Amino acid sequence: MGSEMCIRDRLYADFRENELCRIFRNEEFMYREYAVMQPLQRSYAVTPERIEKMIASGALNSIYSEAAHEELERKSEEENNLTEKETKLLESYRKNKIIFEYIIDALKDNMYDRKYMSPETFMPVIKDMLSLYITDQKTLAKVADGLSLMDKDAEIQRDKHGDVIYDKETKDTERVRYDEDIDTYMAREVLPFIPDAKAFFEENLGAKSPVIRTGAEIPFTRYFYKYQQPVPSEELARDFIELEKSVSGRIAKLFG
Repeated sequence: MGSEMCIRDRLYADFRENELCRIFRNEEFMYREYAVMQPLQRSYAVTPERIEKMIASGALNSIYSEAAHEELERKSEEENNLTEKETKLLESYRKNKIIFEYIIDALKDNMYDRKYMSPETFMPVIKDMLSLYITDQKTLAKVADGLSLMDKDAEIQRDKHGDVIYDKETKDTERVRYDEDIDTYMAREVLPFIPDAKAFFEENLGAKSPVIRTGAEIPFTRYFYKYQQPVPSEELARDFIELEKSVSGRIAKLFG
């Protein structure tokens, strides 16, 4: 132990690079995390697959949730100790279950392969289709979103100011060296594969709960790894055959 400490102390005091010592600036280990997203482009359609996706997404949970309903029914039957809030919710689920079924039936009765390439063209269709059961615009929007899929042929969606809306479902995180320009990184690592992607730096140190996207790590393997030639497959095969023979011989000896 003392010898190891002595070597470490000498390496530190000498402050020279060698096989056991590398010297870097602090910024070498720092990075920024960027969120990278693509423009929001979705096609809308009423098909069996999209209906199942919409249900699974919870778009109709404000009306009815089968999983929550079943759990409350189980708790009511087995424990019989629902809170007042749970009792009201259970009553609501029992009443709304038939509305939920009507909505699904209405969608299934109007299934066809036509795709709508923007929410503006699809919303009047879905509104007319479900007008007897859903009047809340937010719920209708959730249903429409649940029936949508990412489609690069669809129109790019924009906000009321005309700015491009970016699709959070395409969000990916890129770690970029602290001293590298994000535009340079994007041009090299992202844009050749996703030309319309955009990077966002979402750090906010002034927030009540600060959002931190700057960090540091010391990846020792990256700096000190030494390549070792793998054992040739022929040598591994010979060792395996010898081992197999040895095991077979021991088993034969064990059982006479």
